[in-house]
Amino acid sequence: MNIEPIKELRRYIEKQINPSLGDIAGLNETSRKHVQKLVYTNLVDRFDVMVDHMILENCRAESIFSSLSNHLNESISEAYLINLLMDSDNIQDVIDERLKDVARTNILRKRHSQKLEFLLKSFDLAEYTKAKPQVQVGNGKIVLSAKPSTAKHVKVPNTVCSYADWLYARRNGVVHGSSGSKFLSNDINMLKRLYKFECPKTFKMQIGAVKNAVTFYLCIAGLLEDANGS
Repeated sequence: MNIEPIKELRRYIEKQINPSLGDIAGLNETSRKHVQKLVYTNLVDRFDVMVDHMILENCRAESIFSSLSNHLNESISEAYLINLLMDSDNIQDVIDERLKDVARTNILRKRHSQKLEFLLKSFDLAEYTKAKPQVQVGNGKIVLSAKPSTAKHVKVPNTVCSYADWLYARRNGVVHGSSGSKFLSNDINMLKRLYKFECPKTFKMQIGAVKNAVTFYLCIAGLLEDANGS
């Protein structure tokens, strides 16, 4: 499969995020809080873009095409088909755009964690979409089996997809919330419905949150690369 979107994510983290983490420590408190949130949201957005592009750029892969083909049920006339072939300089480009349109409509409009789950399964990584602890919430590292935290004050989901959802929910709170530190009601409800996670109403954004997100996203990247044999 084409894993260039993963390489782009790695380059972005190396050139943009990591240097920013070093600079944040030298800022005053007010500026530090603002920059931390900005770096965090940019990181989460870039990971979401990577997931989208991985699905789009690999729409011909059997594991992805098999899902897209379920939505390719629109009947067309012979005249339309012939006209399409005559007007196209490269029919392969037409096929790619059609598959991407189907992916955008039926997969990319889903919730962030559901897109990630689809991508992991497409890379034969269904083991990491199960409802079992696989994220070390203290550092964001993904392991085959993690020990659930026993600390009562720790309210962080520990399955791969729920953790990804939680990271994106905090991004939504920063971008769309009134105070920038409250989970949106829709995210709270979805985390409960999809992952049975009782999400608190508020969160704190600290430098450790960015570092944990970096670790988690790079672990996802590594899993995809290994599954691809890269």
